[in-house]
Amino acid sequence: MKIHSISLKNVRAVEHLELTGIPDTGVMLIHGDNEAGKSTVLDAIDVVLNFKHSSGDSRVKVLAPVGRDVGPEVTLSATVGPYTFTVRKVFLRKKRSELTITAPRREQYTGREADDKLDVILSEHLDTALASTLFLRQGEIDPGIAAAGIPSITRALDAGTHGAGEAGGAVSGTEDTELMARIDAEYQRYFTAKGGQKASFTELGKRRDAAAEKLSGLRAEVDRLASFVDEVARREGEISGIKAELPDAVVEEAARAEEAAAAKVLAEKAEAAKAEEKRAALDHKRSTEDIEARMAARQRVEELARDAEKLGSGLDAAREAVREEAAKVGKLTAQRDAAKRKVVTVRETVKAAEVARQRARSRVRAAELADVVARLGAVDEELSALRAAQPIKAVADSDIRALEKAREELTLQRRLRDAASAKLEVTGPEAAVVALDGMDVEFPGSATVGIHDGSTLALGEFEVVYRAGQGSAGPGADLDAAERAYAERLAALGCGDIEEARRRRDEHTELASSLQSTLRRREDVLGTRDADELRAEHTRLSEQAAGSDVEDPCGTEEEAEAALTRAQRHLDEATDALEHAEAVLAPWAEQKEATALAVLEARAESKAAEVSAARAQLDAAEEKTPLAELESAQEAAKQALDAATARCAELVRQLAEANPTLAADLFEGAQVRVRNLRTRLADAERRVAELTGRIEQAAGVAEQTDRAEAELDAAVSEFESATRRAEAVRLLRETMVRHRDEARARYAAPFAAALNRYASRVFGPDVEFTLGESLDIEARTLGGATVSLDQLSGGAKEQLALLVRFAIAELAGTGQTGRTPVPVIVDDALGATDPNRLELMNSLFNQVGRESQVFVLTCFPRRFDWVNVAKVASISELKQGGI
Repeated sequence: MKIHSISLKNVRAVEHLELTGIPDTGVMLIHGDNEAGKSTVLDAIDVVLNFKHSSGDSRVKVLAPVGRDVGPEVTLSATVGPYTFTVRKVFLRKKRSELTITAPRREQYTGREADDKLDVILSEHLDTALASTLFLRQGEIDPGIAAAGIPSITRALDAGTHGAGEAGGAVSGTEDTELMARIDAEYQRYFTAKGGQKASFTELGKRRDAAAEKLSGLRAEVDRLASFVDEVARREGEISGIKAELPDAVVEEAARAEEAAAAKVLAEKAEAAKAEEKRAALDHKRSTEDIEARMAARQRVEELARDAEKLGSGLDAAREAVREEAAKVGKLTAQRDAAKRKVVTVRETVKAAEVARQRARSRVRAAELADVVARLGAVDEELSALRAAQPIKAVADSDIRALEKAREELTLQRRLRDAASAKLEVTGPEAAVVALDGMDVEFPGSATVGIHDGSTLALGEFEVVYRAGQGSAGPGADLDAAERAYAERLAALGCGDIEEARRRRDEHTELASSLQSTLRRREDVLGTRDADELRAEHTRLSEQAAGSDVEDPCGTEEEAEAALTRAQRHLDEATDALEHAEAVLAPWAEQKEATALAVLEARAESKAAEVSAARAQLDAAEEKTPLAELESAQEAAKQALDAATARCAELVRQLAEANPTLAADLFEGAQVRVRNLRTRLADAERRVAELTGRIEQAAGVAEQTDRAEAELDAAVSEFESATRRAEAVRLLRETMVRHRDEARARYAAPFAAALNRYASRVFGPDVEFTLGESLDIEARTLGGATVSLDQLSGGAKEQLALLVRFAIAELAGTGQTGRTPVPVIVDDALGATDPNRLELMNSLFNQVGRESQVFVLTCFPRRFDWVNVAKVASISELKQGGI
């Protein structure tokens, strides 16, 4: 498809717009402000191609102009396939449709016929899905479109896989064939879109299963009835046996109860004997431990006395070492304190030198800033003067153009009035004076003057006023309106005439230029600094340089720096001396001998107290219980333990012979036997009663079973027939889909190659894309890093949206009949693209424009400064008559 021209009238806010002379290839750049009508052009092309003139669709209604009772009109000249035509449609008001075909032969259609003929041309030679994809509207930056779903792309990719099918034929990738549609229709009778069975199909299986379940239940009921009869006979025999066995079981239960009670009494006596033996053993153990503790206390008192005597012998030598250590520490501390005082004195000298150096630096910096502040003040005064000279009402170029247009209209109306006015022929002596509307008219004896309603003619002493008849005022009203419009524009600008307006415009332009120049000079003076901060710094440094009444010992910054260096050297020397004195004092300051003496004295005192406490504790224990009493208590505990052990052993022997556990288990078994016999008897009698009632209720179940068998046979036959048909259509559909997927895998390569060729220029040669089954982009791999489509930045998505459409345009323009350029229309793109990629994207526009038409609608034309534009126009120019 090639677009040759486009014309809009009364479309939204566009009263008239016309773009003609569009070249067959190249980039067409149409620019304008926001809401100037750029997107309206794109919508108008869409509507004139895809909607009938009688349509009331919402996408047509939005084209109606606001506040005017007229219908939007769109005229488009284009070539689609072999047809070159011009279509003109008027929508909503006074609807019209006109189609003029100039090739391959001239034809003309109007009304419904024009719409139908255009639909035939477009359906045969233009892929509407492709056109919608290649019209990139503002804000539509989705790069994930499915290229395999566009019929033109499918046909182009089919052409690229020629020879891959049987007998050298092309493998068709077109999916919406009539056969596939019929297969899908039959498939959808049985299965859902996800492959599950439909309710109507599963209902047949449910009916079959229900019939089988019903028959199974009836057959089970027959079998259960037979089992009921057998069980009644078996239960009656069981009841007779239990009644005969139950009396002996009751007698055995009583005997086992007496045996279990006697064994339990014996077990309780054995437990009591064991507890007594345990208490006797504990008493014997405690008496033995008391004797051992008394002997350990005596031994501990002797050991503590020996340790205390050893500690006391070393105290005198330790005290002498402490006196010598104290004398040495005092001497070294005095040396350290003298070094500290010297460091403090030298440090004050350094601080004074630093203050002197800072004042010297402040004087130098204040002098530098004084010059900058002076120049800044001069520039600011000039800026104030220029701003004061700015007019309250500036006259712009647009105002001058409006005045010139109003004056041209006034001149035109005057000429029209003169041409249409009545003529008055006057003759008289040459010396006579004739004046028309206050102006003398040349009068060489005769004159012809044009008059209109209200014209005043002075003839000597006579004054004649011409009054036109009713309804014959003519062009005078238009002239008055033009004079009023011209005067109102002059009054609005505050000017007497157009020359004054031009002079004021030039003065304002010159003032604006001077103001910009002065602002640039101010920026040169300031650089990156702030004016207020600069002035504040100058004031602060000036005050700092003059803020001390003490005369500096060094006048210049170099002299102050040298003085500071000397003072710092003296400080370093004093600091080194102090550190040396502290290093010598450090090991003596620890007072190791004093610490050792304190530790020794503390240990001696602690040990003496410990000896005294241990001896007192031993004496108290002997006084309370002598050692002889402890030994007698130990012997008595030993005799009691022996007697308890013998008594416990005899009871344990008797308990082993009685075996109380076995006796209890036998008693429990006898109880369980009696309980089970009685339970089984009650269950059997209850079961016989229940089965007797069920046998009486089951009459007629055999006839119901026969009818259920017939119903099951019918349901099975219907289900198996439907299953055979469903499996056959599923196999056929799976075979078709498998061949379609194989064809996709073959024709994906040309699309991927075209996309990578365009993308490598923007993202680099190592860029790769992951494509889905429908050739939609799922992820991008760059430098070995793979990022999914939804994780890419807005700029990258915007660039990919254009690259995908460039690749689609290339492939859709390639068919068995050769190259057929397909236009790409882009509305306000690349807004999120960085400068480097912007230049690369511009180079792609140049590349695509060599083969196809590329229409770029933008409010930022500088984004496309690197594009070799074949045609450029502004929306305002197109509205004024087209180019």
